[in-house]
Amino acid sequence: MIFPRIRGATAASSHELSPRVVSPAVYADIPSDKSFTYLKHSNRCRKSCIKAQSNMNPIPNASLSKQKDPINIYGPSAMKTMPVTITPPNDMFVEQESGHGIGIVEFLAGKNYFITGATGLLAKGKCYRRASFSVSLLLPIHGHRMSTVFIEKVLRMSPDVGKIYVLIRAKDEETAVRRLKEEVIDSEVFQHQRRQYGDKYEEFMLGKLFLVVGDIGEPNLGIGRSEVMNRIIDEVDVFVNSAANTVLDESYDVSLNMNTSATLRALELAKQCKKLRIFLHVSTAYVNGTRQGILPEKHFEMGQSITAEKSISNGRPLPPPLNVHEEIRFAKHMVDNVPENEAAQKMKEVGMARATFFGWQNTYQFTKAMAEMVVHEHRGEVPVVIVRPGVIEGTFQEPFPGWIQGNRVLEPVIITYGKGRLPGALADPEVVLDIVPLDVVVNTMVASMVKHGKYPKPGLHVYHATSSMVNPCTMYDLFRSFYLHFASSPMKDAKGNDVLVEEVKFFDSVDEYQAHAEKDILQKGMIESRIMDPKAKPVNGLERKYKRVVESITHLGKLYEPYFFNKVRFDNSNTEELIKEMSGEERKGFRVDMRGIDWEDYFVNIHIPGVRKHVLKKPIVSHGRA
Repeated sequence: MIFPRIRGATAASSHELSPRVVSPAVYADIPSDKSFTYLKHSNRCRKSCIKAQSNMNPIPNASLSKQKDPINIYGPSAMKTMPVTITPPNDMFVEQESGHGIGIVEFLAGKNYFITGATGLLAKGKCYRRASFSVSLLLPIHGHRMSTVFIEKVLRMSPDVGKIYVLIRAKDEETAVRRLKEEVIDSEVFQHQRRQYGDKYEEFMLGKLFLVVGDIGEPNLGIGRSEVMNRIIDEVDVFVNSAANTVLDESYDVSLNMNTSATLRALELAKQCKKLRIFLHVSTAYVNGTRQGILPEKHFEMGQSITAEKSISNGRPLPPPLNVHEEIRFAKHMVDNVPENEAAQKMKEVGMARATFFGWQNTYQFTKAMAEMVVHEHRGEVPVVIVRPGVIEGTFQEPFPGWIQGNRVLEPVIITYGKGRLPGALADPEVVLDIVPLDVVVNTMVASMVKHGKYPKPGLHVYHATSSMVNPCTMYDLFRSFYLHFASSPMKDAKGNDVLVEEVKFFDSVDEYQAHAEKDILQKGMIESRIMDPKAKPVNGLERKYKRVVESITHLGKLYEPYFFNKVRFDNSNTEELIKEMSGEERKGFRVDMRGIDWEDYFVNIHIPGVRKHVLKKPIVSHGRA
């Protein structure tokens, strides 16, 4: 079956003066009489949710029906109360100039920070101290670009911060220093600081960054008991854990170590810090796995699984409790008992199987959910904030529009489409994909850590850095934006000719998607080959070549399928309250609100030009803002 292309929700432009109702076609099963307007204050919004849900069929689960907060009910029926109105950025909140708002800039000054995830790869290392600075090396995937922008933001808004301890991987001291310079100090992200400090830029950066060579895969993050460890314990005020492995189907043992065990190691180090005010952990909104409906800002607890939740709702026997520590031991046992030449593939299969069994869609989601469990279980008296971003894409405004690093998340889809190699999409055009620009995520991290770090007390607070409730972007909107960009600014083929793209067709089954891809790619490939070389190899050879291309495209489609068909929205009531507490100046300097972002303009003129400039290294001179 081919889905019809239906125009879904679009963002209100920043200059509109009144709320605009989004097309109810965002979800075909949302009756107009049960939709509601997203009101100006989140407490009123939640009351509207309660009123709307009272008209729904009750979920057959006594324990769930007794919950005080109906938003905590997971299920497709919850989608019927989806908000379908978008308001401009400043229209939602009555200006409350209560002193200095949260007091973000005042908090940042003089504080010492420890950050995991500031460089690209992780390895064992030893501490290296040089004159006035020291550095740390870690392997993040989303963490690398996020932490770099976090560091830039803090240094730009509050250059009088104390030290920033950065974790990095290196085989020796010389490599550590080189990586600090190449991956952090020389990053184009720090344009503002270069302009501000001129010839003294590097001196300024080295005066702030404290290099710590370590390994998140080792106890104490591989730092060991040393002078540097003692300084970290004595000086660190804010601990930011953003390192992660975001490969969706990573080997189970690797993903557990990098996402779950590493988080526990970071927390244990943070608990030793004498001045610690806040532990900030970056998770993902998609830890919610196969849950459906409106998903709350609620952390996972040890033993919890989505399969168990569904079993309770459906009256089925409960699965065994999820024990994180047993999963870690199980993965180690598997690795030790599988032939070395089969281990990588076998552990990938094991990870996906375990994730599916407990109710998650892939190994990445599963191990990030277990990371939240160990944070909750082992936090003790530490004040904790968990920030859950949606699908993180390039910067919207800061430090400049369109910055992105690495070929991740949507970038493989964008690039494959721009090259004319993505004839269709394995996606529901009406599903909302929760897009969030990187700088908005960083601002949410900063604002939430200050709110709970200014007057620290034990507790765990979750914030969704998401757009689906306030400014939804459908899959149709997304691929339409891809088409509009590449139709006006096409990529070039091997001979320098424009690559022509077509609007994608949407498919709801892998078989139909693959069949269409085979026909389209093979046909285009053989025509292209004969044009370039009339004496091309026999057709059978070409078929083998282009079938490999089809296999890659099919694999890509299967990886993204859980996200491109997932009918969920992420409740962001805590984030809405956070925005309300910020002063007008803070809302401008640390933009958290995603109302007013025009997604078509963002992708056509900001993000895709940024991908072509920063990822492909082939900027387009005459188009957009890249």
